[in-house]
Formats: sequence, structure tokens, C-alpha cells
Amino acid sequence: MRGSARSNISLPVLAAGAIVCGALGFAGFGEIASNSLLFAACFLALLALFMLAIRLPLRSGGSRWSAWLANASIVVAAAAAVVGANVALYRHDVHFDVSREGRNTPPQQLTDVIAQLRTPLALTYFYNASDTNAIAVRDLVQTAARNHPLLAFRAIDLDKEPGLARDLGVRAYNTAVLQAEDRKVLVENVIDPARIGYAALRVLRRRVETVCFVTGHGETFRPLPSHFHFSHVETLKGHETPGAGDVLETAPEALDRLLLALNQIGFEMRELVTATVSSIPPDCSVVADIGPRTAFAADEAALLGDYVKGGGRLLLLIDPVSELAGDFERLLLKPVGLSSEAAIVVDPLNHFRTDADKIAVPYYPPHPITKRLALTVFPQARPIAVAQPPSGTSLVVLAASSQDSYLRSPRTVAAATDGEATNTRRSAQPLAVALEGSWPGAPPGKRFRLVVAGTSKVASNEYFAYVSNGELSLAMLRWLAEDDATPSVAPQTFKLPEIVLTSSQMRDTFIVLEVLLPLSTALFGVAMWWRRR
Repeated sequence: MRGSARSNISLPVLAAGAIVCGALGFAGFGEIASNSLLFAACFLALLALFMLAIRLPLRSGGSRWSAWLANASIVVAAAAAVVGANVALYRHDVHFDVSREGRNTPPQQLTDVIAQLRTPLALTYFYNASDTNAIAVRDLVQTAARNHPLLAFRAIDLDKEPGLARDLGVRAYNTAVLQAEDRKVLVENVIDPARIGYAALRVLRRRVETVCFVTGHGETFRPLPSHFHFSHVETLKGHETPGAGDVLETAPEALDRLLLALNQIGFEMRELVTATVSSIPPDCSVVADIGPRTAFAADEAALLGDYVKGGGRLLLLIDPVSELAGDFERLLLKPVGLSSEAAIVVDPLNHFRTDADKIAVPYYPPHPITKRLALTVFPQARPIAVAQPPSGTSLVVLAASSQDSYLRSPRTVAAATDGEATNTRRSAQPLAVALEGSWPGAPPGKRFRLVVAGTSKVASNEYFAYVSNGELSLAMLRWLAEDDATPSVAPQTFKLPEIVLTSSQMRDTFIVLEVLLPLSTALFGVAMWWRRR
């Protein structure tokens, strides 16, 4: 009887806790904390209230009417608990994937696009109900699209709605149709939901951006081929999601991964031979010169200089062997306070694996290019000397080496030893800079954008897939094109994922796992023996 009475007392207290959780949902608590934190906080609050409730005294005595009033209060509180709990669950619908392979988690490319939607998007997926891969894609998209007000998602069995499919231009199973305003994109043979995310970027784009790649000076750019060679590598998912393990096989110094990433988000690319044109074509949203080897002629340097001075957008990814002396440096770098020495930056502190000339950059200043970056690798980069920019021009150092860095000649193949670096001045070296504003002597209203980096390998096939290098390369071009209206997602690298650590992180991991963990186990064992002896 005592336990029953105390349970009656605990029910309204629990109801009050559920109402608090529901109130948190109405207050938008999920906007300032993760849904998982809200779930844990509500659970702990309810547990604490329950522990307090069972310690309350028995029901107070009184008349029959007061007993009826208490029972009525319990019923109302219980109803409020149900309503409050449902409101909290609806407003904070959390998805937990406990599978080892993460097979129930939508790809980040899709979830990022949906989370950053600013305009309504309609997505219709015509699938084959007898295809397990198609059903898996349907379920993943439903998981990513749940409770989003700007995304209207429908999954339709093609055999049940052939007329609707015909009206939308669908001819095959597993086709996604994306519509935004008056634009429409069809994606056939959808076996990976990430393709829907990239298709959403294309349909959301209101204008087409064109990147013109400069050639004629040893650059590795070549037009996007009509066919790429892929090889399939077995992963934890096996063959359940065909194409998930495809690896792109191509020359390491080429730019195929970058070109594929630009094509996936709706950019167009073309070749620009500066020696044969008198002006930069007006449809070039960005001009990119990646990895020049030979020197530019005077009229070519003047062409690029006039382009930037007139409000152009230019990306320069240079290398230690790039010829920058003469008119190129005088017209494109010195007017905005930049210069570059033909040297390679060596960073003994932050580097990739054991190669000190492959600099790892884990920290960045606030800038639209770097806001989504984690770790990037700058292999064999030359320093970018930065002086005071002219009035009306803003300059941000996007990436720099550590204070332990020093320079060595690009003709030295082997990395310098500690003895060779003893008398070398050590300091942080800028590796990439971004500038915007008014070019000195430019007409009023003409605002340029310029990004200069000391290595072109960051965008090459060999390093594009490393950590955040692909995101950095893509972010540079998108910022230059002022492409901030569509969401930003990580590019598809067509390479198996890797965990890349800096040398200091590898050292710390070794100390923790190989030294501290066994040592602490031994010490705890000795302590337990000493206590029980």
C-alpha cells in the first residue's frame, strides 16, 4: 500500500518532467545543442525526478472531494506527460545507426545539402520495389529528408505510376527527379544517395559558372574525358551498394578528381590558351592557372594583369619550379604586396607522415574558404611572402606552416638533416593567401578576387583525396566565383577513405596507446596486488 501511494505521487512529478522536455522542444533547445544532448538531459532529469518522487511522503489526508481532485490532477498530469513527450520527440527526431558499417546513415553529401537548403526543393524517386538496393536508397533519403520544411520527398513505385513517370521524362527504374523553381534535373540509375546530393546542387544553381584553365606553360590540365577507368575495391559494405568502392585510376599529377568534383556541382570547364587570345572571354567566371612550369610572355602576363585589374577572379597554384620572375611577378604579385622565393618549405613539426616537406595545416583563420576545412596537406610548397597590401585591398593568409619551418633549395632531392638546418632561420611561412578589393589603379567599382598558393599538388589526383585537400581546392574556386547561393558539400574523391595524422599526432597517439596504456595497466595491477596482499 505504501509503494502504491508513493507511485501515485511520483506520476505527476514525472509528468512535470515530461512537460519540461516538451517545453524545451518548443523553446528551440535543439538549435543551441545537439539532439543527443537534449535526449540525455531529459532522461537524466526524469530519472532524478523519479528518485525524488519515491521519497515523498504518503498521500495527505483529506475529504473525499480532495481525493477525487488529486486523482483528477494525476490524470491531467499523465495526459500532459504524453503530449509533452510526443512534442519533444517530434521536434527532436534523432536518428541512431547502430550498424557496424553505418548502412542506415545517409551520406554526408546528401544531409549537408538538405541541412543548408534555402529554397524549396522537390525530390521524386521512382524505384523498383523488387530491388533491394533501390529500397535502401529510398529509406536513406527518407531518413535524411524527415521533418525538413523545404524538401518535398516522394518515393513512387514506377510500376504503379507509369503515367506520372512518363510526364516527368522518366524512362527507367531508380531515377530521381529534382525540381527547384523552373529547373529540373534527372539522375538515372541511382545506387548511391550521394549522387542525389550532387544533383540537388546542380538544380539549385541559378547560373552556370565556367572555370577557364590556362594552358601552354606546362600545366597538367586536360579537358574532362568522356570515360574514366574505375576499379572496384571490396569494402565492409561489399556489393550491397554497387559503386560505393569505386576507385579512380588516373595519372597522379593530373586534375581529373578536381574536374569531376566541379562537374558534379554544375560548373563548366574550358581551356584557355593565353598566347592565342587578346582578352579573357566574358563567360569565364574564374581563370585558373594550376602548376605552370615555363615563363609567361610579356603580353600574356599583361593579359592576366588587365583581367584582374578589371575585376577578374584569378587562381594561381604555383610550384617551386614555376618561373615567376619578370612581368608575371611585376604585374600580378607585387602590386598587391606579394612575392615568392623559389624554395621549398620544410616543417619538422607539422608534416604528413615522415616527409617534412609535405606540410600539414591543422588550423585556419576565419574565411569563407576555410570554414569547413579540417586538415590539409601542402606537398613541396614554396613560400608566399606577404607585405602590407595597398589601400582598398584585404589580405588573409589561408594556410601557413609552423614556427619551426625553414627553407631549402628545390633542387635538393633529399630532405635537409637537422645538422644542415642548424643555422637556418626558422619562422612560419605563408602557403596560401586570398585577396579581394580594388586593384591599384583600377576603375571605381571594379573589385577583384585573387587566391595564390605555393603548390599545385594540393589539387592534383595524388593529393586531392587526402583529408580536406579536395574541399580546399573546390572552396577556392567557389569563393572566387562568388558561388555562395548553393550549399557547400565535400567532393567525391573516388578513393578509399584514410585516417591521416600529422607527425605530432602520430607521436601523441603512440605515446598514449603504446606507452601510457600498457604502463597504466601494469600500475593498476601492481596497486591491486598491493591492496590484496
